[in-house]
Amino acid sequence: MSTAPVAPPAVPTSPGGPQPYRWTCDEYRSLRGAGRFNDRRVMLIDGVILVMPLPDPPHNLSVGLIDDWLRQVFAVGHHVRNQMAFDVGTRNDPGPDLAVVAGSRRDLATRQATTAVLVVEVADSSLQIDTTTKAELYATAGVPDYWVVDLENRLLIVFRDPEPLPAGLGATAYRTRRTFGSEDTVAPLANPAASVRVGDLLP
Repeated sequence: MSTAPVAPPAVPTSPGGPQPYRWTCDEYRSLRGAGRFNDRRVMLIDGVILVMPLPDPPHNLSVGLIDDWLRQVFAVGHHVRNQMAFDVGTRNDPGPDLAVVAGSRRDLATRQATTAVLVVEVADSSLQIDTTTKAELYATAGVPDYWVVDLENRLLIVFRDPEPLPAGLGATAYRTRRTFGSEDTVAPLANPAASVRVGDLLP
């Protein structure tokens, strides 16, 4: 899915001059609670609110298939969050399609998830942001296993081994990236006995 910035506007800045305003997660959710986004799907990246097109049937089908599988695989000791909030610091809520979080749903009765054992994004035109910006955010959140389902090419891209980048960059990235075809099988790190054929997760 493609993304388009809503705020702040892209304007030139200079030290001491006008600066773009970057939203916090709390402010972003206040806007959502006030109905400012209507039925649009949005996410917050580095304080910028991005609007995503509504998902099409293939995207919905893939998310549903993966959700069904994950709920079987992680029936005990974890729960699956479907397109729910996910805080990475104070200015990022990438809104993952699916996140497997340790513990019960009631553990998050008063707060948002900040890490997960597995995050899955289903991508068509959003592939670039899912494999770059979002990958860095999930690595920063300490997510050990990040999957991107590439609908256009019918592939699964798996990111693992988050590691801080060299001092001074203030970021974390995944050390390993592997690509699996539709006939390949893969298993989540948190349940290595539960392998799945990639094609079974695709529409």
